[in-house]
Amino acid sequence: MVVAQFVHGSDAPEVIDVWLRLESVIIGIGVAADWSLVIEPDEPGQGYVMDELGSRVDVVSAPDDVPFVRHIGERLVRAVERFGGGVDGTERVGVEFVFDSGSVVAESWAGDLRLTNG
Repeated sequence: MVVAQFVHGSDAPEVIDVWLRLESVIIGIGVAADWSLVIEPDEPGQGYVMDELGSRVDVVSAPDDVPFVRHIGERLVRAVERFGGGVDGTERVGVEFVFDSGSVVAESWAGDLRLTNG
């Protein structure tokens, strides 16, 4: 599992994207500019520096505090999408990923990616 972390100064890194390797595909999980949750086949990108902001984005192995880490190697049983964003309520705002031993919820929260144990 790989994540992209936004790093600014001495602030704690913030996970902004996650890539999960499933049996035959890698899926990326992130938040689009319209704040909808994006889940699609994707490959991890490269990190980059934003000199004008004094920030950077690092693409690294997921740290232990990312909820998906405790489910590495487990079978993904199902993914349950949650909708409700946008003008007509049809934008994806969250997904609960259910594994053999528990679940992880990925949500778009005020334009940020929020990951919690389900």
